[in-house]
Amino acid sequence: MSKRNLNIVLLCAGKSSRLKFNLPKVILPINGKTLLERSLANLRKLDPKKTIIVTGFKKDLVVDMARSCNYKNIEFANQKSQIGTGHAVKQATSLIDKNSIVLILNGDTPFVDIDTIKQSISSYLKNNSAFTIATSFPKEVQGYGRILRDNDNQLLDIVEDKDCSSEQKLIKEVNAGLYLIDSNLLKKYIGKIKKNKNSEYYLTDLINIFVRNGLRVDSISIKDERKFVNINTFDDYKYAHDVDKMFVYENCIKNDIFLSDPNTFHKDFDVKISKNVYIGPNVILKGSTEIKENVRIEGSVYIDSSYIGKGSIIKPFTCIEESTIGSMTRIGPFCNLRPGNKIKDKVKIGNFVEIKKSSINKESKISHHSYIGDTEMGTGVNIGAGTITCNYDGFDKYKTIIENDVFVGSDTMLIAPIKLGENSTTGAGSVLTSDLPPNSLGITRIKERHIKNWKKKSKK
Repeated sequence: MSKRNLNIVLLCAGKSSRLKFNLPKVILPINGKTLLERSLANLRKLDPKKTIIVTGFKKDLVVDMARSCNYKNIEFANQKSQIGTGHAVKQATSLIDKNSIVLILNGDTPFVDIDTIKQSISSYLKNNSAFTIATSFPKEVQGYGRILRDNDNQLLDIVEDKDCSSEQKLIKEVNAGLYLIDSNLLKKYIGKIKKNKNSEYYLTDLINIFVRNGLRVDSISIKDERKFVNINTFDDYKYAHDVDKMFVYENCIKNDIFLSDPNTFHKDFDVKISKNVYIGPNVILKGSTEIKENVRIEGSVYIDSSYIGKGSIIKPFTCIEESTIGSMTRIGPFCNLRPGNKIKDKVKIGNFVEIKKSSINKESKISHHSYIGDTEMGTGVNIGAGTITCNYDGFDKYKTIIENDVFVGSDTMLIAPIKLGENSTTGAGSVLTSDLPPNSLGITRIKERHIKNWKKKSKK
């Protein structure tokens, strides 16, 4: 990387007029992450001296979204009238540092990755260019500006699709929408762009201006045209979702992540998955979820903003929200973990168990048909079927504490606030309302009676 500062100009002024959302295009989401958030997540990895976002249509929505990303060294320039990319960049020039490298990107190309950007910067520096652009060869060229070259293959100009002649429309090389330019030259020549017949100022007209002034203009060809998908129509928007899923699938293959059914797998942008993970059909991973090595997630599972430790198994029809799961733990099937849980290593949580805002320590078991809420549970605890921590009296929530090696018999009601001492036991069918001392048995059954010669009432 050059010693010169890197300034980034991100063009985010456009309205999604053809999509008819009446929103800035860059705040449209793709699989859980807006175009703007995706761009900023990549650009922050370059550690730029500053990033200038050019806003326009409903600018406050864009500014609020950008600030919510906690991005460093961010500034805003406003384009009051959306009259072309050249005019948009001109609004940012007063904020650009002298003697810096300027990276200009369209905000509606969400798949430009960090490797592609670094490759482009390296090419710019290696060739000692005044101006470098990225190009690609997509299968469908309609809508993209065409690259014009001379007989020596030197770049001469870019002609926008709607301005192309019938001959130019046959050109397969197109503008990808990534530009690198010396800041001093940008400031010197940006004002020379003239309004075209569409009453717009095109940034791409700088190519011809530089060539006519004897300045070196280079290009770098990006093989994977999917990285420069531009979103203008509903078809583009739908295709972008498909492309994102394909990138996810390809990344899974590279990291030994097995997807049994890629078509029914959904992963948000911020989800992290380690190697050697198995994921069954109909799995949704959302938010800031992190899945560690050798985890097995079986079919029909929903996980949101949670951590799943190494070697754990998540059985079918399980929902986990804002919880931490330790290593070698088994959850489900038909299990609901509501927000606020901390489940440690080698815990078993079985079918039809609901847990809320509780900590479950190592090697404890809640095997089936139980509700555990606002509870602190120690190690080696066994919770029998049908156990309920009665934590709510209709007005307030109360805490249940279950110490190490407690055995809770089936169908036990624990009326909080309550504490079960270490190594204590409860008899099946008990309702406990007071603390149970360590090493003791708590039981509240009534005496059993057998009534002989009992006659049932007639159904009539």
